[in-house]
Amino acid sequence: MDAFLVDLVIAIFGIAGAFSVSLVGSFPGNELLVLPLLPILLLYRGGRAFKREYFWFYVLVGAWLLGTIVADIYTGSPMINRMKGTARVVFFGLNFMTLAILIGNNTRRMVIFIVTIALVMLRIGLFFREDMPIMWKFGLGGTVAIAALLVSSHYYVHGKYWICVLISVGLAALNLNFGFRSQLVVHLVSAVLLVPLFDKSRRRHGGARDGQGSSRALLLLGLAAAAAYAANASIQYAAASGFFNESLQSKFEQQAKGDYGVLVGGRPETLVALQAIRDSPIIGHGSYPVDRKYLELRQDIQYEHGYSDTDEPEDQEYPVIPTHSHLTMAWVESGILGGICWIYLLVLTLRGVLGLASLRPALMPLYCYLLVGFVWDILYSPFGSVNRLWAAFFILLSYNILQASAAKHPSFHRHRVIYQPGRRTLRPSRAV
Repeated sequence: MDAFLVDLVIAIFGIAGAFSVSLVGSFPGNELLVLPLLPILLLYRGGRAFKREYFWFYVLVGAWLLGTIVADIYTGSPMINRMKGTARVVFFGLNFMTLAILIGNNTRRMVIFIVTIALVMLRIGLFFREDMPIMWKFGLGGTVAIAALLVSSHYYVHGKYWICVLISVGLAALNLNFGFRSQLVVHLVSAVLLVPLFDKSRRRHGGARDGQGSSRALLLLGLAAAAAYAANASIQYAAASGFFNESLQSKFEQQAKGDYGVLVGGRPETLVALQAIRDSPIIGHGSYPVDRKYLELRQDIQYEHGYSDTDEPEDQEYPVIPTHSHLTMAWVESGILGGICWIYLLVLTLRGVLGLASLRPALMPLYCYLLVGFVWDILYSPFGSVNRLWAAFFILLSYNILQASAAKHPSFHRHRVIYQPGRRTLRPSRAV
């Protein structure tokens, strides 16, 4: 297949995520394209989708699908919920398979797809053009970040790390201005990761031993935690100084009084989801489970910890158990098999972030932002619509980083079991 044609297909596939069709649920355009496109791609170069390192991804996504089916049958979920829950897992796997064939580890094609993410975010953001903070939160902020970090990558290649750090800090400041706390954290953590802390030690010792790798991981995690703490403190200080507009000011002032700060104040669903997991840790509650007691529990938690002035829950016609997280959603709905799948993917992504710190590719600023943001999404963002496509891409990106890092530092990865690079695929590739 001609290289230009493949690039064009990637661009169309990515941009299609900006559009959706209502069938059983809301399907993004890319998932409608998967059905006719994937069989052709499998005939073209199916082996790319079945590399040895992807083995556990397919096994655990398959286990997640099994857990979804079992939970839906056991809990008697309505048929429409079963169809939506099953489709969500199936299309996630198909999205990954499609991207693995189309993009593989080709840097140019990864950039093309990342640009489509920026364009889709921009289109989504423009729906809220009358409210700048909302427009920034739901699309414009991500578009600006990707554009700025592509520029930052140019300076990174030339060793001008301080400019890269300043760009990330500047993006963090913009997100503070618009009260977008999650992106504030992501950009500050990314700025920390851009500092070349270990280049000299690697050159001196000729590579990273296991002990050095563990020390690097602990130091980076410590610095990331410090960056998150700084983000929380900056929002509290800005709220105390009257920095935000009236609506944001009121919200952050209330959350600043809470026991866990403003970052946790925006995610009370996490504690509710953990309780739902404890109530049914093995089977789960089924797809899109409805139970008003968990809405009441969320409101009680907010009230008890100082994040709300009332313990009266919202009146919702369809009170789905709140999760607001890739990980807790999978575990609450599909039981332990869904939880194990996303724990694996979380660890895989974290290892991808740590791999960046040793590999330091040309697109380091952009990759850091995307993968750190994906870690946040796994823990604190819903898993739906075009996010399924983007999640599949971030997982592919993590695998590519680990593969490149393993090739550069084979002794460091020799005994790692979560990722096992190899030349053989699960089934043979067709000839070019």
